[in-house]
Amino acid sequence: MAFHGNRQRFTISNAECVMTQPFETTFILFADMLGFADLVEREGDELNELNPIFTGVELYSPSPAESLLGYRFINFHRCLNEARVRLQEIGSGTAIVFSDSAFFRIETLENAIHFARTLMFELVTSEVPVRMGLARGSYRMLRFVSDSSAHVTFHMSQFLGTGVVRAYQTERCGVPGLRILLHPNLEPLLDKQTLRIISVKPNEKMRLNVQSEVNYLDPTNDHLGADYEDCIQFDCLSGMAGLTEEPLQYHYVETFKAWNVMRAQLGRAPYPWEKFLDRDEYDYTHGIRERPLLG
Repeated sequence: MAFHGNRQRFTISNAECVMTQPFETTFILFADMLGFADLVEREGDELNELNPIFTGVELYSPSPAESLLGYRFINFHRCLNEARVRLQEIGSGTAIVFSDSAFFRIETLENAIHFARTLMFELVTSEVPVRMGLARGSYRMLRFVSDSSAHVTFHMSQFLGTGVVRAYQTERCGVPGLRILLHPNLEPLLDKQTLRIISVKPNEKMRLNVQSEVNYLDPTNDHLGADYEDCIQFDCLSGMAGLTEEPLQYHYVETFKAWNVMRAQLGRAPYPWEKFLDRDEYDYTHGIRERPLLG
């Protein structure tokens, strides 16, 4: 602020009016909903049924939407809100949420993997298909602006960094399915047994040499049985697959295959998922153990 004679002239530098942060090396998680664009094209005329998703809504409470687009959109943002609360509990971090995707900044690798694992479990059990990419790199937040009037609305998000670019590239690397994929620059930092990391099977369509992914199956044995939580996730994934058009079924087939690799790391037998993809033959046994009928 500068004073001149009897008049005050206010001079504010850019650094004072913009929430700048120095570049820092951190961990960035990018999460993206699968199939969102196709759903919007198919069901976009029903958007008027959607209401804002407020922070006070409990996770897994009934969705008011009747369309698949509305159901997934609402539950995606419910899960992201739960993730935002966990960031607050950690005590540091950043969440930047868009329509069908989000970036998260988390300060340690262990917290980032735990955060991603919990979010993925909630998304799968909410029947929202998502893939994630996690990377280490720089991040800088410059400015966020939101302004609206009766006729014009303006939103601006100024953030960047190598971590942001790498996390995005990792999610888009060409590995199909509902996965938490790890950028190659994380490999030297990974204690794969402690962090429950498994190998990614390479394919000819991969655009980045992603070698590892996070095992997000629950390692604990539920009082209802060692496979109970896996059965719940299996049912949810089967439900998502059943609502997906044939050309995109490979995402779910590859997820089932990856889950069996995850199960092997946990000392569990392979899951006979091929047998139960046919809903006409579906039962509560799943070839492993009888699953309790609830309700």
